[in-house]
Amino acid sequence: MGSMAGKIIILGGGIAGVSAKLRNRNAVLVDQSPFMTIAPRVIDIIQGKDQKFSQIPRNLDYTGKVNKIDFDKKTVDINGKDIFYERIIIATGHLQKYDFIRGSKYVQGFSNPEDAINLRKQLVGKKNIVIIGGGYLGVELAGAIKNVNVTILEAGKSILSGLPQKFSEWGYRLLSEMGVNIELGNPVEEVQKNHVITAAGSYPSDLTIFAGGFTGNIPPTEQEIKTRNSRIVVNSLLQSVDYPDVYAAGDSMFVENGGFIPMSAIIARSSGIRAMENAMGYRQEFIPNNFANIIRIGNQYFGTVGNTFVHGYIAHIIKEAAVALTVNHIREV
Repeated sequence: MGSMAGKIIILGGGIAGVSAKLRNRNAVLVDQSPFMTIAPRVIDIIQGKDQKFSQIPRNLDYTGKVNKIDFDKKTVDINGKDIFYERIIIATGHLQKYDFIRGSKYVQGFSNPEDAINLRKQLVGKKNIVIIGGGYLGVELAGAIKNVNVTILEAGKSILSGLPQKFSEWGYRLLSEMGVNIELGNPVEEVQKNHVITAAGSYPSDLTIFAGGFTGNIPPTEQEIKTRNSRIVVNSLLQSVDYPDVYAAGDSMFVENGGFIPMSAIIARSSGIRAMENAMGYRQEFIPNNFANIIRIGNQYFGTVGNTFVHGYIAHIIKEAAVALTVNHIREV
C-alpha cells in the first residue's frame, strides 16, 4: 500500500523518534528537552568530559511535556493543549527503576548526563565501589572508574548475558586485568550505607551504583494499553495490539513473539523508520538486525560486525562511526 495522508505525531526525540522524523518530514516531533543525549558519551563525563559532550541540540516541532494520551479521542495533551493525531508513534525511551531493592535509598542510579556529573563528584575520595548489574552499562561503567576497588555483582551466570559468549569472555578478562572483582550468580538482597548484602556475603561499599533495571517510559494514558515491562506490546508491524493507529519504536516497544531484541542504536533507528513507514500506510514487518555491537571497557573496544568478531582499533573506529552517524542524523532534523 502507498503513503496515506494524515497527521502523524512522534512522541520522543531520541534515535528512534529522530529516525522516524527523517523518514517523514511532515510528521510532528515532540519532546520535553531541546537536547538529545548520546548514550555512549555519558561514560566520558565520568572521565572528565563536559556534560555538553553528550548532549546535541535538536529541532522539535513541539517542545513540551506530554501530560496524557487519549487513544479514543486520538489526542495528546502537550503542555495542557490537546493536539489531534491520526496515527501516533511512541518512542519515549526508558527509565531506570531500582526501588524494588531493599535499601534503595543508598543506591545511585546511572542513566543520563546529570547522573554522570553527580557520580563523578561522589567518586572523589571513595575507596570501594559496588556496581549492581553486569550488562552493557555495568561493564562499561566499571571500566571507566579508576583508582578504586570496584566490584560487579551480577545475578546471572555471566556478564553481558544475551550476547555471544565471546563478549562475556573478553569482558571478564579485560575487567579482571583492570582489577575489577566480578561476582556471578550473586543477586543483591539489601543495600546498606556502607555494605551490599548478598547470599554469598557482605561487600564493603562507599558508593553503590545501579547499572540495570531499564523499563519503558510510556506517558500517562487515558485508556489502558497492553504493555510488558512498561513497553507497548506491538505486532511485527510495530503496531499496538490494542490500538491499530498506535505504533511504538525503540525502548518503547515490546514485539509480541519477537524473542529477545537487544536495545541498541541500530535497533532504535531501524524500528523508528519501520514504525513510520507502517504509520504512513506501508505494511512491512520489522525484522531486527543488530548487525554491529561494540563494547568499550576502559580504552579497549571489542564486539561484532555481522558474524565477525572485531577488537582494538577496528572496533574503536566502528564505534566512533556509529556515534558520528547518530550526531549527523540529529543535526539533519
